[in-house]
Amino acid sequence: MFKKSLLAALTVLAVNNAYAITDTGVPGGTITFNGSVTDTTCNITTSNGADFSVQLSPVTVSSVGTDVGLVNEGSKAFTMAVSDCSSTNDEATALKITFSSSNVSDDEKYLKNYSGTATGVGIALTSDGKTMIPFNTTHDTGLKKTDFANAGETKSLTYYANYYNFGGADVTAGSVVTAATYTFSYE
Repeated sequence: MFKKSLLAALTVLAVNNAYAITDTGVPGGTITFNGSVTDTTCNITTSNGADFSVQLSPVTVSSVGTDVGLVNEGSKAFTMAVSDCSSTNDEATALKITFSSSNVSDDEKYLKNYSGTATGVGIALTSDGKTMIPFNTTHDTGLKKTDFANAGETKSLTYYANYYNFGGADVTAGSVVTAATYTFSYE
């Protein structure tokens, strides 16, 4: 009995000492893992790949105006070619897109200018240059699962980036820099 207790005590000491040895200032760090589980996969192609930049035309403070809302000048169309969208959900039919960001306005109408120098102006997304697409909300792309029935079939989605005046008469000149992510899903 004593031998079993001694053996158990020595085992506990050995295990504790092993942890104590690794706990003496050995450098460490943090590893960040990112991933996603979705019901669809799609290949996205733009002029610059799946991650891309949209360069809007410069506008003057006077063309931004004093009214809160979309600015008509300076918008820029961008197109994403979508192919090979497969779904693991047999009941899903409509391909949806979500534009999201941590720097979205409280009303989810525009992206805040998070690293540019202009004030009172952000960037809004529109489907046609006029109809706003709210952020952090799922939107119908108009594409269906059947549009990708043939391997390699490609469909195009065109959206517009517009300046958005949220400062009224208090807009100042400077750069506008912001970002959003997009994800696809079937519903």
